[in-house]
Amino acid sequence: MPFLRRALWMAAKRAAADPRVQAKAQEVLKEQVVPRVRTAVIAARPEIRRARENVEHAGSDMKKAVTKSPAAKRARDFLAGSKPPSE
Repeated sequence: MPFLRRALWMAAKRAAADPRVQAKAQEVLKEQVVPRVRTAVIAARPEIRRARENVEHAGSDMKKAVTKSPAAKRARDFLAGSKPPSE
């Protein structure tokens, strides 16, 4: 098996160094890959925005819940030195 892997690796390296293969790869990239990626990005933007808004809302909800909790008030009082820790 290592022999086959090494042979495939050497063939891939040789092909990657070939200027004709590089030119074909650039052509395929410019004509097929880039337009598909741009289309996918445009289609994904609204979903990404919605996900970001959901995360921001969840973060603000968590912040409100934590700041209003009795445990958080006790911790703030303890850190401020105004009250000893409750047991």
